[in-house]
Amino acid sequence: MNCNICEQIDVRLSNVANGDAIGVSEATIRRHLKHYDKPETDPFFTDVPTSIITSRGKSVRLADGSWEKINWQPNAMALREALSYDDLERALEGFVAVDPPTKSTDDGMGLNAADLQIGKARQRWGGTPETLASCRSSFARTARLVMEERPEHLVLSDNGDIIENIWNVPAQKTTNDLDVPAQIRTARKLLLEGIKLLAPLVPRLTVLSVPSNHGGSRVGYKTPESTVDADFGLDINYQLEDVLADRDGFGHVSFVRPEPLESTALVNLGGAKVAYHHGDESGGVFKQGDWWRNIDHGRLPGWDADVLVTAHFHTDARYRSGDGRVVIACASSDPGSDWFSSHSGESARRGMTVFKISDGQVVYDRIV
Repeated sequence: MNCNICEQIDVRLSNVANGDAIGVSEATIRRHLKHYDKPETDPFFTDVPTSIITSRGKSVRLADGSWEKINWQPNAMALREALSYDDLERALEGFVAVDPPTKSTDDGMGLNAADLQIGKARQRWGGTPETLASCRSSFARTARLVMEERPEHLVLSDNGDIIENIWNVPAQKTTNDLDVPAQIRTARKLLLEGIKLLAPLVPRLTVLSVPSNHGGSRVGYKTPESTVDADFGLDINYQLEDVLADRDGFGHVSFVRPEPLESTALVNLGGAKVAYHHGDESGGVFKQGDWWRNIDHGRLPGWDADVLVTAHFHTDARYRSGDGRVVIACASSDPGSDWFSSHSGESARRGMTVFKISDGQVVYDRIV
């Protein structure tokens, strides 16, 4: 319990200022602060968690009221903030749970949030704010389409590269407008916006994620930290699943990822078996069918699928592969690539690819 002097201490003031205000010496204030009963809820003392303090000296006031110098790890603080999803809890405040519609068709639809590369900036189409605006527009257009088509099942997929990251090319140090933790927080809140908008409109919603090159956790340029499972996109999928578990209004929402150590996720949609893969393991948009044929012989996940959905090349395309199989390459919502446009003279249409499957056949794909 605090004494009479402690009760009068204003932690926002210096020791000298407190001494002058109370009528005691600075040394007295310093002595009382050593035993000051400080509420842990005061934000002044939660700026630097004690778990990331590596050493102490003089200069910063700590939770016990004393002034000390601390050496702390900014990267540890950033990771701590990125892995905490209190922001998702706040984003769900005010959400009104409604019963999803009953099934009206057997059709399936897929909305592909491909290559968002949140954090990528200083391109001809802008940066993160412009990417977010494009994504929200795609979510809204898809919501209207879903209400018209009334599919039984909708897959909202992160097809990889959901964040820009920092370990792909050195230029990212100057072209990113968000650091990696902020990229993660922004990307997962954006996906949550899509889930909140679309979940009340369909009997079944699947949120699917696959690993990718930009999403991978790395320790240096093009140097993976671990296996393919060490991926920020997959982690966002896990976090959203945790936050929405047992929450009213989301009981019909499921989360899908590849099996451990695999890079392809599978889902049944509209009577077809659909394989999702980022696409970075092939040599181009129209080389995806060749890659698919190779994994067919190796019987890797997706070898027996009816439809292969890919991304990575930021270009939309649909073509047949083999006997009736279909490859769908997805468009991107990112702000473009000045480097690519300057070298090739080309640019892809911006947006998200949405497709419909009925009776096992792809009916259409379009960009929204």
